[in-house]
Amino acid sequence: MMNTVVKTSGFSKIRKLITVLKKCNGKMTADSSKALISPKAIKVMLGVGLGILGIGIGVLCYVFEPVIAMVIPVSDIMRSLMLLMLILSFILSVKNIVTVLYTADDLPVLLPMPFTSGQIVSAKLAVASNFPLILSLILLNTVGFGLGIRAGESVLYYIGVVLSSVLVPLAGIALALLLVVIIFRVFGFIRNRDITMVLGSLFTLLILIAYVVVNNSLRDDSKIATAALGALSSVAGFFPNISFMSDFMFSGNFLGLLISLAVTAAVVGVAFLAVKAFYLNTALSMQSTSTSKKNVSSASLSRSKKSDALRALTRYERRSAQRNPAYLVNGFLIPMIWPLFVVLPLVIGKDSLFTKLILPMGTLGTTLAALLIALTASCFACGFNVLPVSAFSREGATYEILRAIPLGFSDYYKSKRNFSLAVCSISSVGYILILGVVAAVTGAVTTVDLWVIPFAMLVSLLVNVTLINFMLWKNSAKPVFNWDSEAEIGRKLTWVNMIALVVAFAAYIGLIIVLIVFSITFEKNGGVNTDTDIVITVIVAVAALAVFGALCFVVNRIAVKKAESNLKKLA
Repeated sequence: MMNTVVKTSGFSKIRKLITVLKKCNGKMTADSSKALISPKAIKVMLGVGLGILGIGIGVLCYVFEPVIAMVIPVSDIMRSLMLLMLILSFILSVKNIVTVLYTADDLPVLLPMPFTSGQIVSAKLAVASNFPLILSLILLNTVGFGLGIRAGESVLYYIGVVLSSVLVPLAGIALALLLVVIIFRVFGFIRNRDITMVLGSLFTLLILIAYVVVNNSLRDDSKIATAALGALSSVAGFFPNISFMSDFMFSGNFLGLLISLAVTAAVVGVAFLAVKAFYLNTALSMQSTSTSKKNVSSASLSRSKKSDALRALTRYERRSAQRNPAYLVNGFLIPMIWPLFVVLPLVIGKDSLFTKLILPMGTLGTTLAALLIALTASCFACGFNVLPVSAFSREGATYEILRAIPLGFSDYYKSKRNFSLAVCSISSVGYILILGVVAAVTGAVTTVDLWVIPFAMLVSLLVNVTLINFMLWKNSAKPVFNWDSEAEIGRKLTWVNMIALVVAFAAYIGLIIVLIVFSITFEKNGGVNTDTDIVITVIVAVAALAVFGALCFVVNRIAVKKAESNLKKLA
């Protein structure tokens, strides 16, 4: 029989592998094809949108170049922009490289395929480098051409702009690759996927906070912004690939072009040597979180009958959640950090909302603010928490043992509810208590209004109980006992979590509105509580406690019965 196998080139294999990796997005299976808009249509619309955006940026730079040039030269602007793109490419690539090269679980699937290790790594790096390269191509070219055409720059300038739009992000990506590969090679503890994902999230959060701080400091002062651009231009001189390329663009120094190309090639070469030496062994040693603790046995749980059953089951639930880093991260750490992106926007910057508030703001305003703070804290603390929504699924095969032990379902359910309630209350009720103490000490809340602190804590506790019961009820309907990786069920949020987070954001926006409105209103009223304010405050406080108390009681009663019924159907 005639051999009809068609040989494909190495580049063709890499191109096909890049397409597959983009669709799979680090998973072993491709995404669903049931989409309202075809992938080709999305690409066309994206291309058109980016084209319009690029033209718009170029036109703006062309129009305002004379004004800009009066403040700072075009050469300084381009050097500053090149340095910013180098830094931005580095920052964006760190998380992308970690995700695509290390935390993706597709490497065991790709290695047996007819691809060389070099082709696999090249395709993965192409996927990780996609966004920084596109961003650089758009910004550097549009800004460079817009400013250059109006300023009448030479042909060498435009050649340098085009080359820089590729070489600058390439150097940033190579530096990020070199850093990531070395860190993963040296530090063994980071080879845990869940620890890596958390560190990546914290890295992104820190970058976001830094951006907010810098943006607030430069937003309203053009002199500071101009000085910052000048400083960036000076700092760019310490990067040889940027400084020598700038010499080529503005002075016609061809030696500068050669040195810039050589520096970029050297950085990329060293990064690829590090990948060749360390990557595969390190990536294959990546592990998902697991436990080395002993499984719960029938005998060990039977011994707990001699003590209080609920206490023993709660202690078992705590140990079950602590045994796996995935639960520690997504059940304890992540729910604790929500104040970072809730409080910081209110206090960062000289013109922040907090600096403009006039406190205290009266009994009614303080009560409404306390109520909204309680809702915000509870919904964020529970919304980000995976412990309640994975409570029954975490049992796995152990659930069969638990069913065989003569323990009341009510105690079993309450142990999960109580433990989840304790965890969520630390990051909600606990934070409210700290905030209340700070507000009382600073005078933001008057002595007469100190009752709103226990009021907010009680509301938060009631909301916690309600949300946790909903989550346990949801998990009891479709628990996942047969899992290959226990870490997977410790990462997934459900629609209950999503609703809680939506409510949290809505309450947060409402809190900002209340702070602004009542801060101004109370000052206009001469800082005195009216009789109407007192009456409305009493009604709001009593109604809130009645509504949340009744909802908590009803949901708690129903959830226990429904959960027991759902789990009995699985028998």
